[in-house]
Amino acid sequence: MDLQEQLATAMQGHVVIMGIGNPCRGDDAAGSMLAQKISAVPGVRVIDAQEVPESYVRQVAGEEPDTVVLIDSVDLKSAPGSVALLDKNQLAGYCPSTHRVPLTLLMDYLERETHARVCLIAIQPRHAAFMQPMSGEVHASVASVAGMLNDVFEDARHTGSVGAALRRHVAG
Repeated sequence: MDLQEQLATAMQGHVVIMGIGNPCRGDDAAGSMLAQKISAVPGVRVIDAQEVPESYVRQVAGEEPDTVVLIDSVDLKSAPGSVALLDKNQLAGYCPSTHRVPLTLLMDYLERETHARVCLIAIQPRHAAFMQPMSGEVHASVASVAGMLNDVFEDARHTGSVGAALRRHVAG
């Protein structure tokens, strides 16, 4: 199943997307940059949490989402720019995050506070060196995922359902 099909299954109802990453650390900026590239549409709230996602949990809970999608760089042990959709149980098998609060703990907390489905779009970094530019592979993945989400969200604007728009994109 490709990413678009996985998201069609995962993203239902009111969706909150939280981009995570340090804009000064190369590929670690992927989640933050992706959040900045997503167009706001009704039924979808986008938050660029940068390197402090824990500071936004009250705001996310206040949205009363049905689905929370985190986006961050994660060492997937794969080629740079690889993208995977993970739940917290799948994430537990990967390397720890560079953030103060581990992503698994953040996902668990958001699930408890919101009763929403929480998943992660993980992007394999090439490097996360301080004051280095984003690698070409990760930049291409950010652009690709943002383009896919923007297309789907534009369609959802007309249908009123993110999940239905994603399913239509997968089928079409």
